[in-house]
Amino acid sequence: MIRSAAVILILILAPAALAQSPQPTQPAVANQASVPWAVSVVHTIELQKMVDLIREQNLRVGVAGTAPRYIYNITTGIIVDGQGHVVTRLTNLDPKEKEHKIAVTTGDGTTQPAKLIGIDFATGFAVLEVASLNTTKPNIFPAGSLLNGTTVKILSSDVVSRSMTDRVYLTPSITVSQGRVLIDSIYSRARGAFTLLSDSLLARRDSSVVVTPDNQVVGIVQYAGFGRAYLYPIEFIRDTVAKRVIEKKDSVPAGWLGVKGDSVAQLSDMDAGVLGLQRKAGVIVRQVTPESAAAQAGIRLSDIITRVNDFDIAGTADLKALLSSLPAGQAIKLRAIRGHELIELNAVLGPRPYNEPEYLPSQFDHTTESLAAERDQLERRFEELKAKLQSYKNTPPSRERNEAVRELAIEIRQILDSLRTLGPANAGQLARAGQPDPQQPLIGNLTREPLTADISFPFGFTVRDLTAQLSKTLDARGGVLVSSVVKDSAAERGGLKTGDVIVGIQETVVLRAAQLQALLSAQRGPVSLKVVRDKEPVVVSLNLR
Repeated sequence: MIRSAAVILILILAPAALAQSPQPTQPAVANQASVPWAVSVVHTIELQKMVDLIREQNLRVGVAGTAPRYIYNITTGIIVDGQGHVVTRLTNLDPKEKEHKIAVTTGDGTTQPAKLIGIDFATGFAVLEVASLNTTKPNIFPAGSLLNGTTVKILSSDVVSRSMTDRVYLTPSITVSQGRVLIDSIYSRARGAFTLLSDSLLARRDSSVVVTPDNQVVGIVQYAGFGRAYLYPIEFIRDTVAKRVIEKKDSVPAGWLGVKGDSVAQLSDMDAGVLGLQRKAGVIVRQVTPESAAAQAGIRLSDIITRVNDFDIAGTADLKALLSSLPAGQAIKLRAIRGHELIELNAVLGPRPYNEPEYLPSQFDHTTESLAAERDQLERRFEELKAKLQSYKNTPPSRERNEAVRELAIEIRQILDSLRTLGPANAGQLARAGQPDPQQPLIGNLTREPLTADISFPFGFTVRDLTAQLSKTLDARGGVLVSSVVKDSAAERGGLKTGDVIVGIQETVVLRAAQLQALLSAQRGPVSLKVVRDKEPVVVSLNLR
């Protein structure tokens, strides 16, 4: 399992760097007698193998000539049962490698070898087995009892100095900091996880264990940007993640549906109504991979996925978050809209291909995916991080301070790149004011187009010019869109439906709404309209009187 965030990666490995840099104020060391389920995990990595693994990702790697043969990944783990099973997160772990040098250090300072059982690739958690590890089961705090803003303790592995006679040793130990939990986020709905906030959350504290003030175990975290992480309840980690790896006695592939799409939230209200949507939620399918789970289930282009199992899909972030938490072989039920009709499909997720990028959680909890809302979130996060960066720059140098400044600078650059991708600086203001911004991207590489006015016909229907955006959505190359049909009108009796695309009248090709208006004004009696409906040609006969 590799975590990489740049096209060019430069490794600067200096064993003495820690000793030479100014030392931070020593974090509080936890009383591990009261939290015996939290352990430090040390993964010894052969440097050359890690470099080779990174190069397989087409990344350029530079290694200092003084680099050591081995490097060490120190993280935190949680004991989930009485059989010595530990759940943690391990970076730079080659899933194809069978033998790994991993050790676990318990609260009493005892270090024991650990065996990797497997990785749950859907969540990224690794399950270890420590045969000689004997302890009681964790005292669990029920996830359902968490309140928004609950204060918790964060237990993280760190390297601390210990003096023995005339020597000082660096050894892994559990340190404690404080944070608070937010329960209202996309992850609490889609993946059964919460958001954890704390300035102590840095990249190296990925996999920290979270407990209540009286040391009841809440869960384990996944780092998601400076000062925040996603908190997975211990019940989910124990009863779902660990269980499926232990039962298989091997790694469990992540599930994969095999579709790509766009969020309906980025459509205009009028366009969403034309597609038969009562609310702007769901994902429009743009691509279905041949022979994938989606293809076998019968998902088609332009289907609008609105629900998976019991979870309503607001947009692509919801769909990705939900599917990325499920393993291969998981059966799911999909609800979708096809041609204004509600359909249900059953699918069995296949294994995610090796070349398919892993879904990484967003740094934001999207409740809506309109571009204006996304820009607002990015701008708020930018201001928050900028203030944090300034406050750290005013503090004395330390290892903790230097790490925080570095991670803040990286995330700020990422946000600025995202804002540039969204378009000009006033795009959010224009969208909030209800004014279309001609340079603001809408879906894919399309630009926002001005809305066209509907043209009404006395036969009981209205049409509008078909924009490039709707052409892509409806898979139509031309014609005019039927935006509404009056009940019991001549149009309805003739079989015309909202969402039809009229491409011709008699033998004449129709390209514009004004052209159709001119043609129909000169017609009386039966008229044949050539229509595209659900990508199929249909002929509708109207009796014009």
